[in-house]
Amino acid sequence: MTTTVTQISQQRHHLAEGPFWSEAEQSLYWVDIPACQVWCWNQTTGQYTHWTLPQKVSAVFTTQSNRLLVTLADGVAYLDKETGVLAYLCKLDEDIPGNRSNDAKCDANGRLWVGTMDDAETSLTGRLWKVLATGEKQKMLDDIGIANTLAWDESRDVFYFGDSMKGAVHAFSSAEFTDIRDQEAFLKTPAGMGPDGSAIDVEGCLWNAQWDGSRVVRYSPLGEILQVIELPFAKPTSCAFGGANGNTLFITSASVDTNETELRASPLAGHVVAIEVDVAGAPGQPFAGA
Repeated sequence: MTTTVTQISQQRHHLAEGPFWSEAEQSLYWVDIPACQVWCWNQTTGQYTHWTLPQKVSAVFTTQSNRLLVTLADGVAYLDKETGVLAYLCKLDEDIPGNRSNDAKCDANGRLWVGTMDDAETSLTGRLWKVLATGEKQKMLDDIGIANTLAWDESRDVFYFGDSMKGAVHAFSSAEFTDIRDQEAFLKTPAGMGPDGSAIDVEGCLWNAQWDGSRVVRYSPLGEILQVIELPFAKPTSCAFGGANGNTLFITSASVDTNETELRASPLAGHVVAIEVDVAGAPGQPFAGA
C-alpha cells in the first residue's frame, strides 16, 4: 500500500528537527538547527510563523504562558513569541564548549529532559540533563555520542533514550532511573543508519525515525518490528503525533550532506511532512514553567 506523504513546511530546511504538536493551539512547532530557526504552522489557519535566534536551536516547547521554551546550543531559554527576546532558564555543559543541545522532550510532569552532544560529532562528550521549571538541573547520564530518542511509555514504566553514534536505543526504568547502557539494547539499527527521534503511540509502541534509512519503524514494547514506513528522503530526523484526531504522524527531515543530484531526486528532503496512520499518539507535553 502506498503511503500518502503531505508536505507541511514551506521551504527546504538544512536540518529540521524536534516536531512538537500543541494540542491547545492546534499547531506544529519544529526547528532548523543550523539555520537557528524555530517554526510554527497552525493547522486551523494555515499560517506560518518563524523566529531566527542568535545560535543553534534543537527543540521547542509551549509553556504555561505565551512564551516558548527552546533548547539552545549553550542552554535552555524562554522565547517571547511577540518580541523574539530570549531569557535563559539555565546553561548546559559550560565546561565543554564544543557541546550543543540535541534531542529534548518534556515528561508527563512537564520536566524537560535534554540530551547534549559534541557538535563536531567526534567525541563521546554528550550528557543527558533533567531541567525543572525552577531552572534546577540534574545530570542523568554522560559519555553520550549523539543524544536522540526521548520517549516515555508510562503504563510500562519505560523511558526510551538512544545514542545515534552507537546505533542503539535503550529502555530505562522511568521511575527508578539508572544507567543500563551496558545491558542489551531495546533496538539497534542496521549498519549504515542510526536511530534518531521517536514518538510513542497509545498502544505503547515506539515509532523511530532512522537517519540514512529512509524510514520510520514502529516497534512493539518487546522490541519487535511491527511496521516499516518507507519515506521519499534518506534522512528523517524525528516524528511526533498530532492533528485533529491524534493519528497524524509529523516527520522532520534533513538535507545536509546531500548533493544536488540527490536533492533533485528527493524534492521532500529537508521538509516536514505528514502521513496518516492507523493508531493515535499523545500530543506534545508542554514545559511546566511559564
